[in-house]
Amino acid sequence: MQDAMNRLQLFSIIILGLFIGILGCNVKLQQSAPSSDVVSILPNNGATDRSETALVSFFDDYRLGFETAKREMKLVLLFFTIPSSDASQRMMETTFRDDEVKRLSNRFVCIRVDGSKESNFCQSVGIKGFPTILFMTSQGEELQRLTGKLTPDQLALPMHVMLQSTAIKTSAVNRK
Repeated sequence: MQDAMNRLQLFSIIILGLFIGILGCNVKLQQSAPSSDVVSILPNNGATDRSETALVSFFDDYRLGFETAKREMKLVLLFFTIPSSDASQRMMETTFRDDEVKRLSNRFVCIRVDGSKESNFCQSVGIKGFPTILFMTSQGEELQRLTGKLTPDQLALPMHVMLQSTAIKTSAVNRK
């Protein structure tokens, strides 16, 4: 039974991805539940400022980010970067300032990992280049890996898919 549910979930994710790809990333998926209000997190506890002109709010401490994800029962988006990576810097200037990416990021706990300072953590999750994005559960299970510079649309689509697949999985568990 569980195997059939996993196949159904995978099939749903593929169909959703195709649907979004055909219609474009401007499609807004209806959320199964309204997202909680974003609480302003001050920089002294590991997160950056969140304002209309700011970029996505990132935790700079991955341990604190995972604790928050567990507490809030959210997925984790890890952005692995190093200061010398031009592609990472361009993503910070463009992709993570995009309105759709910022809106979707409220449904994740976003963590920026500086590979030059956290090389052991990078090695433990198999980071081989920068930039890299990992989608993970709050328990540290990898769901998807994206490498290289991504445009806002190239990041928004997998964010939609991650949120939708979680909604499908939660719905299936709640039906049991």
